[in-house]
Amino acid sequence: MPINQLKSLFSDPEIPEGRARELINSLDHFDIARLLHQLDKDKKVFIFQYLTGDVKRQELLYETDAESRQEIIDDLGPEFMAPFLEGMPKDEAADIIQESEPEVQQKILEQMVPDEAQTLKNLIRYQEQTAGGMMTPHFNRVDPGEIASEILAKMIRNPSKDTVTDFFVVSPDQKLVGFFSLRDLLNVLPHAKAIDIIREESPRVLLDEPCEKIASLMDHEHLSTVPVVDGDNVVHGIVTFDDVFRGLKQTTNEEFYTMVGATDTNPFARKTSSKIAARAPWLFTTFIGGMVSAFVLKSFQVSLTEFTVVILFIPFVLGLAGNVGIQGATIIVRGLATGDIQSDNLHTVLKSELKVGFSNGIIFGVICGLTISFFAEKFLETSPALGITVGLGIILAVTMATLIGSFTPLLFLKMNIDPAISTGPVITVLNDIIGLTIYLYTATRVFSML
Repeated sequence: MPINQLKSLFSDPEIPEGRARELINSLDHFDIARLLHQLDKDKKVFIFQYLTGDVKRQELLYETDAESRQEIIDDLGPEFMAPFLEGMPKDEAADIIQESEPEVQQKILEQMVPDEAQTLKNLIRYQEQTAGGMMTPHFNRVDPGEIASEILAKMIRNPSKDTVTDFFVVSPDQKLVGFFSLRDLLNVLPHAKAIDIIREESPRVLLDEPCEKIASLMDHEHLSTVPVVDGDNVVHGIVTFDDVFRGLKQTTNEEFYTMVGATDTNPFARKTSSKIAARAPWLFTTFIGGMVSAFVLKSFQVSLTEFTVVILFIPFVLGLAGNVGIQGATIIVRGLATGDIQSDNLHTVLKSELKVGFSNGIIFGVICGLTISFFAEKFLETSPALGITVGLGIILAVTMATLIGSFTPLLFLKMNIDPAISTGPVITVLNDIIGLTIYLYTATRVFSML
């Protein structure tokens, strides 16, 4: 394991510098990047400085976790980082600078060549996981009147390792006309003009388009790159598949950790104190929910004292309702994130989810109600009416949980709050309080009629 080799390296204080450098460079720097969070700050900087070549260092800095990256930047300072970041792809450099505090960003940009600094300023003003934040301003720009032989010759003279497969035709006023691929270029006559090569359909995305929608477009159109334009169709850059994949992966991870109420960043790359601070508010939400649930139980104290057997099935009813609520919320949140749920099909999706929830409530309510009624007198020494209580409680609690799970993410979205938050402790607490109230009220009404 690379991490064991690194730890053994630092455990030997007398290891020669040359041997330490050799060992670090013998390991895959991408593996090191993924494991860097397990080491302390001094060791991270040591490894970074001992890597041979700026390319390895740049890739390690970009691929490692945000906390390790910031520690390295803070230690080496703006004077080192400015020329170092200038040598990186502009979209990657912008992502790194964007993570820093505003004053650190300013210091790094001040140390850069003015043109480089301006390019990065233009990129970091957009949110990270949007087309503007992920795009690179460098791409194969072609004039409408250029002929195929000239374009091919220019590509050979100035090869680009990143985006050689697509060419974007841009008018003199910087507006996107269309695009064509290298395959398209090779299949036309040498004197064919760029304007005549472009494809009939030329997909494009706006600067503020989220990465989920870009990924959906690229998947649907089978694209490896997509141009980024503003509202006037002026082209600002392109987004590549690897940038979208990375953005989608980061967004998915953030949503997953948010859904479970942990943190919106990788918890394995954070210190214990940071984890405690990130999770405590969510536990406080659960604490409040528990106090409200206790108040609900207190409100039905008389009924519970008389019909204590009802208490046995509280975990059962709440657990079933909670699972249904989480299922519904997760499906809605995922649909919103991927773009599968739009305004034109929202009503249909909600109607379908409510049908599923209500049907499951009836199925399990009837099964559980009949089962409990059958065994109530023999094993629980109580009235078969307990089955009616539990059955009705399940039907009503599951139906309400479906409503909560389906509509809470939409409410959060309306309030400009990340809908993923709703699938964590929020849904759980709401389902517990409302489900408990419904079940105990149903029990009180049923047994009062006996």
